[in-house]
Amino acid sequence: MGERIVFTIAAASALSFGTLVITLKEPFRATVALIGTLLSVAVLFLLLAAPFVAAIQVIVYAGAIVVLFLFVIAYLGERPLAEIGDRLGRLQAFVWLAVIGLAIQGFVVLANTQLPGIRDDPREVGDIGSPEAIGRSFIDDYIVVFEATSLALLVAAVGAVMLAKRAVKSEGGR
Repeated sequence: MGERIVFTIAAASALSFGTLVITLKEPFRATVALIGTLLSVAVLFLLLAAPFVAAIQVIVYAGAIVVLFLFVIAYLGERPLAEIGDRLGRLQAFVWLAVIGLAIQGFVVLANTQLPGIRDDPREVGDIGSPEAIGRSFIDDYIVVFEATSLALLVAAVGAVMLAKRAVKSEGGR
């Protein structure tokens, strides 16, 4: 029973913080909300009996990558928001109707689901969260995907630095 309560709190906080990440206008506050999201997901990993993945979630993502985001935000400094017209403002009512409709559908699906583990005690899981199982999975099954992801992250980091450098130079900075 306690696991379900913790799951509910962690899932709700992950969704709440995730919503804040995309709705807050200040980049610093959005990044702090991203830390909350990542920590909530780490709690979910702990509930799935994957403590190594939870630790990596906190150390790598909530620690290193978010610090990189904060470094870029601090490097670029405070900038005013560009004033552009709201081209999709007239569709806002339809968007809210779609969101409400999807939420209702989600609740109906969850209420009528017959998936195992929803209403009964969860089953025991195997060795899915240990460092050995994760390392073996990376090397055996997902080596191409793992390397492609690391290459994409490297390209994104280099691109972010280049864009920041160009933006600072165009404003007469360093």
